[in-house]
Amino acid sequence: MSPAAPARRWRVPAGRPFAWARAPSGHVLYHRPSGRTHFVNEGTALLLDHCLLEPHDADAAALALAALQNAEPDPQFRRHVAELLRHLEDLGLVESLAA
Repeated sequence: MSPAAPARRWRVPAGRPFAWARAPSGHVLYHRPSGRTHFVNEGTALLLDHCLLEPHDADAAALALAALQNAEPDPQFRRHVAELLRHLEDLGLVESLAA
């Protein structure tokens, strides 16, 4: 039996890597390190600007985001947040740490 993979936690890298602006349909995020601009919805903005200032695993991030949105963190919501974290990591907007 192989050992279980260590749990992953994500956070926004230190150093205020984002500049934010509001847009009619969401938020505009400028990622200073890459020079790229991203358009994100309210949930993603909350995740990046509030929930991931400290490292969280996917479940803790989903619970924090649900609390900010007055939402129920049902299994589908938790899966969505886990997928979103992996996508944000692929974009370089969050970094993954071993637990």
